[in-house]
Amino acid sequence: MAATYSITLLTPEGKLHEGIASSVIAPGVVGSFGVLAHHQPMIAALQAGPLQITAEDGKLIYFKLTGGLLEVTASHDVIIIADTATTV
Repeated sequence: MAATYSITLLTPEGKLHEGIASSVIAPGVVGSFGVLAHHQPMIAALQAGPLQITAEDGKLIYFKLTGGLLEVTASHDVIIIADTATTV
């Protein structure tokens, strides 16, 4: 089983997703990037595009973002603050 971390997706309307993930692929402003467990802390700007979350059970969860920020915290959790996000 892959290492995991908690992930939270927030929009101005509230929490859209919260769960445990093994990876996420996000639409960064200079290209898509992935985050695995134990990633170093960082903050990245996001552009419009698809967000792919791989849940701990291997299920793929997709959202469409219009931009925002992604933070990998010091405790290696991921928080995404999106301008808007919809489930795909």
